[in-house]
Amino acid sequence: MLQEEQTVTFQPEYIWVSHPWYVNLFSWYLLFVFLLGIVGSIQVVWSLRKLRIASRQSESHSESISQERSEPLRAKASSFRNLSHLTVLISIIVLFSSLSDAFMEVATQKVAGIRAIAGAVADTLTISSGGVIIATGLFCIAIFCERLRLDRKTGLRHKSQTP
Repeated sequence: MLQEEQTVTFQPEYIWVSHPWYVNLFSWYLLFVFLLGIVGSIQVVWSLRKLRIASRQSESHSESISQERSEPLRAKASSFRNLSHLTVLISIIVLFSSLSDAFMEVATQKVAGIRAIAGAVADTLTISSGGVIIATGLFCIAIFCERLRLDRKTGLRHKSQTP
């Protein structure tokens, strides 16, 4: 008699990884900073649009209007730059804390397999790389704001010097 061919069914095992509280807090922080960056960049674009409209309406007062409105743009750029630096710092702290927790867990469970170590390191790198990506985006927004402010400032100098 022939034996029935037995097939192995695929039943994936889900591994529920519970992150420490500071990793979850860092994820919420990244979401908040991401939304803050989007809102801030929209505000910068909106203020530049207002500045362009105001400069078209009154050519004679454009330099004083520009001086008044370039200061908040400089402050916004500085704010984005500081927030970017803070995000990188927090990301590095979370990376080292998560790595130390992962290595402690590997040491206490006496698991020496490369898969366990690689999985723990990959999980911590995934979390901290999100922070570095968002910090890079914030820094790019800060550079963009500063560049717009400087272009606006040099453009007004050229306009006032031309007869």
